[in-house]
Amino acid sequence: MNNTLKTKEKIFKAALSEFNIKGYSGTSIREIATAANMNVSTISYYFQGKHGLLKYAFISFFEPYINIIEDSLLKFERQPVLACLKYVINQLMNYQYQNFELSRFVWREVSIDSQIVRETMTTYFRKERYLLQSILEKGMKSQELKKVHVGVIITQLKGIMTMPFLNSIYTSEVWNVYYQEQYYLEKYKDHIIHWIDNTLVETENVSLTGNV
Repeated sequence: MNNTLKTKEKIFKAALSEFNIKGYSGTSIREIATAANMNVSTISYYFQGKHGLLKYAFISFFEPYINIIEDSLLKFERQPVLACLKYVINQLMNYQYQNFELSRFVWREVSIDSQIVRETMTTYFRKERYLLQSILEKGMKSQELKKVHVGVIITQLKGIMTMPFLNSIYTSEVWNVYYQEQYYLEKYKDHIIHWIDNTLVETENVSLTGNV
């Protein structure tokens, strides 16, 4: 990694830590500079201010996120739809777990209406919707999946998949469940697969699909 990338990553890591503690709006660029042990002008040079850091966070998170879905569709192009869907879920959950702090921050920020969030929805969420919708519609057409309201299912699925990261304080403080730990993540993924089987698959077909 060259010096430019090292500097950018150091700034971003410091910013992400501050954002997770104080929130994006509650964090000043000077606090980020202090945490990164750099001056404000250096952050402005690399990110053009705090807004640039937010945009960088979204891009850093959503580019690999969308790539996971696209790669999964290619990998499972000629395989059962349910196997593809379960693989997508598994890969996305692993990705979020491996980038827990970033996932937590991004999902929290996209729940707040702003211009950059609207741009993110146009760029990434619409693409995500298209990809997930194509999986579900293919499964319904081949009769591998039940006839369902695609919009409702995708919305519910996203809610389930983001919960451990968006509500990590609630789960740890109230239930003593720590999704930062691999054990709890694996258990939670099992629950998502169970939900998929019971929501999208006829009972007699569940045993034929297997888990990924």
